Amino acid sequence: MNSSIRKLFFLMVLMFGGLVAVLAWWQVVQEQNLAENPHNTRKVFAQMRIERGLILDNVRGELATNRREGDLYYRVYPRGDLAAHLLGYSDPIYGRTGLERSWNDYLTGTADEVELLNALNTLTGKENRGADLKLTLDPGIQSTALSAMQDLGKRGAIVVLDVKTGAVLAMVSTPTYDPNLLEENWDQLNADADAPLLNRATQGLYTPGSSFKLITTAAALDTGTFQPDSKFKDDKGSIDIYGNTIRNWRDLPFGDHDLSEAFSQSINTTFAQVGDRLGQETLIRYMQAFGLYSKPPFELPADEIMASGRYQDGKLMSPEAAMDPVQVAWMAIGQENLQVTPLQMAMIAQAIANGGRMMKPYVVDSVADFDGTIIRQGQPRELAKPVSSGTADDLKDMMIKVVNEGTGSRLKTDKVQIAGKTGTAEVEGRGPNAWFVGFAPAEDPQVAIAVVVEDADSFGGISGPVALKTILAALGL
Repeated sequence: MNSSIRKLFFLMVLMFGGLVAVLAWWQVVQEQNLAENPHNTRKVFAQMRIERGLILDNVRGELATNRREGDLYYRVYPRGDLAAHLLGYSDPIYGRTGLERSWNDYLTGTADEVELLNALNTLTGKENRGADLKLTLDPGIQSTALSAMQDLGKRGAIVVLDVKTGAVLAMVSTPTYDPNLLEENWDQLNADADAPLLNRATQGLYTPGSSFKLITTAAALDTGTFQPDSKFKDDKGSIDIYGNTIRNWRDLPFGDHDLSEAFSQSINTTFAQVGDRLGQETLIRYMQAFGLYSKPPFELPADEIMASGRYQDGKLMSPEAAMDPVQVAWMAIGQENLQVTPLQMAMIAQAIANGGRMMKPYVVDSVADFDGTIIRQGQPRELAKPVSSGTADDLKDMMIKVVNEGTGSRLKTDKVQIAGKTGTAEVEGRGPNAWFVGFAPAEDPQVAIAVVVEDADSFGGISGPVALKTILAALGL
C-alpha cells in the first residue's frame, strides 16, 4: 500500500470514528437533555396525544385543562392571566414554562408512578392520561393581589406564604399575559419593554433598600452585639463613614433614639453604624442563613428562579468577595449591589413570623392519578433556622412598631395587627422600588407577604394599599 492510499485510509478511519463519536454524543450523552428540552417539538407533539393532567387550585378550581382536536390535546387556561407566570404554558410551538415544564413528566403520565398505571390502561384498551396537580394557590388571594397590582398599572410582584407550612398562597407578577392567546401575542409579548413573560416573583432582582434592615437587625440582635434598646444619637441626619456620607431620608435628624426606633423610622445613619460594627463576615453569614446566595428550593424550573445576593455586571458575586468598610455600611442599609427576589423576601418574613424557622416554599399540594388516587403528597419541611426564637420575637415587636408608629403606618387597621418593614430603594434613571415585607396577625402569624412595586412615587402611596388589600383577603377580613 503506497503512502497516499495509506493516508487516505487513515483519514477515512478518523472521519468514521469522529462520526461515531458525534452520534454517540447526541444519542447517548445528550439523549436526556434533548428529551427534556421544552422546545423539542417532536416530543411535544407526541405528548399532545396524551390527555394532559389538570392543574387545580386549592379548592379544586381548574387552572389548566384541555381541548381535544382530532387525536391531539391542546392546553386551555380557564382563568386566563390569573396565575400565568406560576402555571407557565405548554404549547407545541413555543414549548413549556413554569409548572407545566417542571412537572411535565407527571402531567403527561411519563413519571414512573404514573407510567405503570398508563401501561395497565393500554392493556385494557383505555386511553393514557396524565396526573393532576392540586396546588396550594388560593384563587381569592391570588385574584385580589393581581387586581391590586393591575389597578396601579405598575411593574412588580407579590408573594404570599403560609407562615406555618411555607405553602404558596399567591404569586403575582405584573404585567402579566393570557397563555390562551400566546400565538396571537407572541411577538408583542417578546418586544414589550415591560417584559410581561418574566416571572418577577422568582426571577425579578430588586435592590431591597430598607427592607434589608430585617437581616441587619437580625444579625445585630442574634449575635448579642446590640439590643432593641441600644442607644444611638443622630443630630445631623447624616453620618461620615470612612470619608463617605450616608444620609437619612430628607436628611432628617432623629436625636437620641434606640435601635427599635431606628428600625421603625428606618434611620440610615444608625444602621450604617450597626453594619460597620458587625462587619462583612457577620452580615454575609446571616444573609446566607436566611437563604441568600442560593436559589430557593422551589418547584419551578431552575432557570426560572434567581438567587439573591450581591450582583456585579449581572452575575452573582461570591459571598467571600472582599468589601471595604464603606461598602459594608451601604450594604447594611440595603444598597451596595444587593439584589433580591420577592420570593426570598417573603421567605425571610415567614421565618421571622415562625419563631426563626424558615420553611421550604412549595406550591404543589398533591399529585393524583386519573382515578383520583394520591401518588405524591406535598409535605411542610423546615429549611433552616437562621435566628433564635428570642431574636424572632424581638424582630416581631420591632416590626409591629413600624406599622403602629413608623414608616408602615398606611397598613395600620382596626381589623388586624400587621407587622412589617418598608423599603424604598433608589434606582438610577427612574423612580424608586417600593417594598413592604411582613406578616399578620402579629400575635399569631398566619400569612407572610412580600410586595415590590417598580418605579414608585413613594412607599405609602403605592405598596401600602396593595399589601393591605392582599393581607385582608388572605385572612378573610
